[in-house]
Parts: sequence; structure tokens; C-alpha cells
Amino acid sequence: MINKNIKENIINQINKGDKKSPFLFLSNNSELLNSDIRNLWLDLLKYFEIPSSYMYSLEDNWKNIKIKEVKEFIEFSNSKSPYKFQIFLIENISRFTISAWNSLLKFFEEPDVTNLILLTNSSESWILDTILSRVQTINLWWNKSISKDEFLTSMINSYICDKNPEILSYYFRNKLEKQDYLNFLENLILYSKENLAFIDYLSEIDEDINAIKQNNVNAKYVIDKWLLKIAD
Repeated sequence: MINKNIKENIINQINKGDKKSPFLFLSNNSELLNSDIRNLWLDLLKYFEIPSSYMYSLEDNWKNIKIKEVKEFIEFSNSKSPYKFQIFLIENISRFTISAWNSLLKFFEEPDVTNLILLTNSSESWILDTILSRVQTINLWWNKSISKDEFLTSMINSYICDKNPEILSYYFRNKLEKQDYLNFLENLILYSKENLAFIDYLSEIDEDINAIKQNNVNAKYVIDKWLLKIAD
């Protein structure tokens, strides 16, 4: 099921009226993922009172998507919607041929304000880097190499959503080990991907994790920096 914070973030982007990069949803259960995304677009259409005729989709039929299909599909994007947006859903985008990929670059890079593009796939593998650089990636399954800490994610959520300072006391006053600080950063990444928050910070957080692990950077200083950043 799509986290309500993700839905709220998408609604906020729509209300701002700015161009929105495509949303790429990832999960290792493709069937469940596609069902969840269809429910998401139905919820969005209902919320903004938009007829379902302003939803266009390339459903997963287990066949490769060729350039002819793509061109016919994105042709609808040339007609502006009289509503806040129209939705373009492409399921399992790893089915694209190379020529189909290339035909989508401009569509992804310069989406019209009224075009909301939703994409699904099982992973980033098999997706061209030129496509990945143009989308907002949302992981809906946990990286098995990182353990989700319910205590940390609860404090992070409370701090961000409710301005609860509990997490400040925890990190400013307690004497913690380096691994405790690394756990915070790793769970901040998980929280960000699940809730579509601080997406622009992900690479910087990852760099800080590597810096702490490899270069003995002051971990407490790094966490203090991120607590201040995500409070804005």
C-alpha cells in the first residue's frame, strides 16, 4: 500500500503548479506494485475531481514496449488537460526497447505542467542511467542490507511532521557509538524513499555515510548537521 505521506507529497507538488519529474516506483512484487499505483491514480483523480478519461496507461502485458507504441502513447500529452493534471502510467518500464527509451527522453525531461507521469519497475537494473537521472525514485521495499529501526523512523517522523524534539535530546545528550549514528543516516534514507521526502539529499547522505565509515569523520557533527537540515 502507498504510504499516505507519499500521496500528500505528490498532491503538494501538483498544487504548486510546477513541472514534475516522473515518479518511478520500485518494488520486488510487480503485480502488487501495479495494483497499488492504479489505486494511487484513482485516489488522485478523485481528490482533484478529474474524470478517469484523463488517465492514460501502458499496462504490463509481458511484451516489450516498442517505439511505435510509445509514440502513440505520448501523443496524448500534446493535448493539455483542462484540469490540474492528466496521468500517464507506464507499468514495468524495463520492457522498453532501446529506441523506445530514447523516444521518451524529452517526454521525461520536459514534462508539461499538466502531465503527471507514474512509472513502475521491479528495480533500477535494466533502466538506462539517462532515464534514472530524470525521475524521482521511490522504493517501496526495504534494502535487505539495511535494517529498518522502528524506534528511529518513529522519532524521525515525529520530528519532521510534529516538530517533536525528542530526537534532538536523544542525539545531543546521549553518548553513542559510531554505528548508532550510521543507523540514523541509513534509516533517514529509508524514511526519505518511503515518504518521498528529502529526495535531493539522498546522494549527500550516502556520501556522509561513506565518509564516516572510511575517513573517520566526526559522526556526531554529521548527525547534528542533518537534524538541522531536515528541520527546515
